[in-house]
Order: sequence, then structure tokens, then C-alpha cells
Amino acid sequence: MIKAFKLFLILLTVATVAVSCKKSEDFALSETIFINDPYYPGLPIYSEWGYNTFGAYIDRKPFISTQAELPAKILVNGDTLHLILKGRMSSQPVELRISIKGYAPADYFELVSLNQTTINLKDPGRALKLKIGNQQYDLSIIEGEILFNKVQKLYVDEEPTKSIISGYFRFKTFLDDEPIALSNGRFDLGIGYDTFYNY
Repeated sequence: MIKAFKLFLILLTVATVAVSCKKSEDFALSETIFINDPYYPGLPIYSEWGYNTFGAYIDRKPFISTQAELPAKILVNGDTLHLILKGRMSSQPVELRISIKGYAPADYFELVSLNQTTINLKDPGRALKLKIGNQQYDLSIIEGEILFNKVQKLYVDEEPTKSIISGYFRFKTFLDDEPIALSNGRFDLGIGYDTFYNY
């Protein structure tokens, strides 16, 4: 009886450790890992590892993801995908929304169909909104594109967990009647259950 009880305690301990490791592993997959790009100061390096980072210059000011906020969400509504990037520029909160009409994946694993896809942001059915602090702008695009350079499924213990979307973006627009450029944009995002919404 005592041996059976000891065996039960050992199995219970192993199960508890396994579950806590799995939970910490899941949390680690949602962390933001910011590695500074030596060639573009203030921006993260371009990566394809699911570092949950993005960055771009708005004119010369870095707009980047932070540890404090969830850097990205994808919302699919009707026939339109909305990629939302949230971060900061200097001390101000900034949100960029890129909307792509005509693309509506059912779940985050279907995002792999974007692999090696370039989308012209000036084409019909594209829309961009930029929010800086409390001021929101519907952007009129002069020219620009978003390149989904690599989209891949992330597997943990041979189970698909997330899709990692990595790529580049840039565009020219007007802000307060002045032309500006959003340049050297890059993203490396893990999109999963908590960051993908289809409604």
C-alpha cells in the first residue's frame, strides 16, 4: 500500500511538472524578443522565428512593438482580413491597420496561403488606418506594398500551435496634408488562438 502511494505521488509530481512546463512554453511563444538591427537603429532585426516583433520608420521616427502590448492581431470579418499592429513611436501609442479585401482565411493555419505573396496597397480593396495617440487617420496611399516573405506553421510536440508570418512593408501617404513615408517595415509575428479572430 505504501509503495503504491509513493508511486502515485511520483506520477503526480511528474504530471504537475509536465503541465507547468507546457504552460511556460506556451507563454514563452507569445513573448516579444526585440533584437536591435545594427543597420536600422531603433528597429528590430528581420527574422522568421516568431519573435513577435515589428518595426518601421514613420519618416525618421521608429514605430515598434513593445513588451507591454500584444504586438499584433488578425481580424477576419466577412471577406476582409485586417492586420493590426500596435506599438509605440517615442512615447506615443501607435496602431496601424492594414485591410485586405478578398482574403478571408477560416483560421490561423490557413495564413500559410500568403507565403511568398506581395500585395500592392494601392490596389482596390486595400485600406490603411493609422492611429497616433488619440488622432486617427484614414490613409490615402500614394504607393506601397506588404510582402509576406515567409508564412509557416509552428509545431510544438508535433502539434501545430501557431502560424508565423514574416515579411516587409512600406508605403507613402499623406498625414495632415503632408507627404510621409513609412519605410523599412518588417514583421515576425506568431498568430494563434489568442491573436486570430474570425467573426
